[in-house]
Amino acid sequence: MPTDPTVLSAETASHAEELRMYLRHADAGVLVAVLAQLTGDPGVVDRFGPRIEHVPDPPEHVGVTDAATLDALVEAVVAAMGGDRPDHRLPPDDPQLFARIAPLALGTPVDTDYVGLLLEQGGFHPSQPVLPRTARLPADFSVTVIGAGMAGMAAALELADAGIDYQIIDRNDDVGGTWCTTVYPGIGVDTPSAYYSLSRDINPDWSSYYPNGAEYQQYLLSVADKHGLREHIRFGTEVTALRWDDDRDQWQVHTVGPDGTKQVSYANVVIPAAGYLNRPRWPEVEGRHTFTGVSVHSAQWDPELDLTGKRVAVIGAGCTAVQIVDACVDQVAHLTVFQRQPHWVAPRKRLSDDVPEHRRWLNNHIPFYANWNRLKSFWGTADNNYPVILRDPQWAAEHPLSISKANDALLQLCLDYIDRTFGAGSELAAKVTPDFAPYGKRIIRDPGGYYAALTRPHVNLEAAEPARINERGIVTQEGRQIDLGVIIYATGYYLDFLSTVDIRGRDGVRLAEVWGDSPSAYRGGTVPGFPNMFVSSAPNYSPGHGAGHNFGVEIMVHYVMECLQLMALRGARTIEVKPEAFTDYVRRVDEAMADTVWCHTPTAHTYYRSGSGRIVTAFPFRLIDMWQSHRAPIEDDFILR
Repeated sequence: MPTDPTVLSAETASHAEELRMYLRHADAGVLVAVLAQLTGDPGVVDRFGPRIEHVPDPPEHVGVTDAATLDALVEAVVAAMGGDRPDHRLPPDDPQLFARIAPLALGTPVDTDYVGLLLEQGGFHPSQPVLPRTARLPADFSVTVIGAGMAGMAAALELADAGIDYQIIDRNDDVGGTWCTTVYPGIGVDTPSAYYSLSRDINPDWSSYYPNGAEYQQYLLSVADKHGLREHIRFGTEVTALRWDDDRDQWQVHTVGPDGTKQVSYANVVIPAAGYLNRPRWPEVEGRHTFTGVSVHSAQWDPELDLTGKRVAVIGAGCTAVQIVDACVDQVAHLTVFQRQPHWVAPRKRLSDDVPEHRRWLNNHIPFYANWNRLKSFWGTADNNYPVILRDPQWAAEHPLSISKANDALLQLCLDYIDRTFGAGSELAAKVTPDFAPYGKRIIRDPGGYYAALTRPHVNLEAAEPARINERGIVTQEGRQIDLGVIIYATGYYLDFLSTVDIRGRDGVRLAEVWGDSPSAYRGGTVPGFPNMFVSSAPNYSPGHGAGHNFGVEIMVHYVMECLQLMALRGARTIEVKPEAFTDYVRRVDEAMADTVWCHTPTAHTYYRSGSGRIVTAFPFRLIDMWQSHRAPIEDDFILR
């Protein structure tokens, strides 16, 4: 939520010079937006806007102006924060005001269709209800949320706001999901930190534009503490089965507690909020168990493991491997990276990932400034990036790798990074260059030293998987023996859409059998025959071209709350998507997906694709399309009983 300016006025009035000093470092376009929000006067756009231009500040734009204009703008903001502002003529989150100021703050035109989405994603106001709140669910209505990661926490917060009784069940000892359990060296967020948070709980004080995992986990812990979530969570408890009980119109929730005790509880609604990347995948390599050194999977890292002075191999070349190599290259005596297939790696766009002190100060002390920073971070990689994943048939026919002009621009950026680091035409350049279009696999952001690490004298890159493993180390495809002290398996996870939980809907039908190797879902993660169940990390709910996991989560949670409200309005005990609505929706997803990069890069090995070959993780639509289509349920698509 935006900061209340009256809370800050007394402090800023007594520190006017400090305020002026920091305001001179601010984004001039954002300052105009802040001034308009503080005063409720859209006229400041006409006064200052024509004297502000926007220059690239990758991956965003920054507003700049001349010294005299900046001085006048700073004084206007100081006056507004000091209590000399007029009464608000428009509230700070008024859509009309926002439509005037957003282009100036973001540095690009903003279609009016995006105003509602941006107000929510910027945290200027919470997700707005659509259905009337004129009815409530019964007092004994309860919801069980499975998983206390970002999705489970987001669901819990909205349920609490609605006054709905809920519990969270999590197998871990604390909140955070993957950020709680995954602690390998170098683990970090590859979505910009300013955006990768809950829109209702913006952190103004990130130390890095891409913080390490521990800092992000600390953010999630702070959200849990702030909202008292832990008192609603059963930690150390595994959900083993969900069984629909037709007699009670409820779900049986089968669990095993930390002491091995089995228990069955009941819930009117279940929200499985466990991610689909949970079970570590170990490669099937001959002799893997014969190695006498240390073997560790990145998902099960031993914090006591010291790599200093050791001969180490990293198997894998995805995001995890990149972060580990970047973090440990200076510690090890020798490092060998085994790369089954190269990924496209984008260069770091700033010289340093450290957030400047002045930006953190502005975020903490200037009303709405952190909100705009969040929104700029979102906007820089939102639907402006959508053309990168869309295939232009004519372009693709004339170019060997890229699928469109926008996709080619990214390709050239990555190729230039390869040539600058390894030398055009070099052996290493050839090894790290993929044979598919960018975004065919999840693109990787170099944390700063991955490509450079591959050029170091004590680092070797093997452009193949190991042939076999023996007690001494790894044998390459060419038959060379590499003696090792540690083998790190950065080989990812099995693609699990709830496959570890025995879920049975009406008539005992198992969800695993319904899905097979091609899981799919209607809006809200709903599946016919499984009433009152909303899968938060559902098939085709992960943004593939921009934003972050939090975007899909917040869309999903809003939609679920609207479905629950529809139940309240109709006095229904169950809500279940109709088979024909489900089939039609999945068909439209697949039709849209057919035009994306993921369906036109057959050589790319990607976890986006299930065993059937269907793309099951990413959604193929624009972010605005997903947001608009999840404002409220289409009642005719559901059976309400």
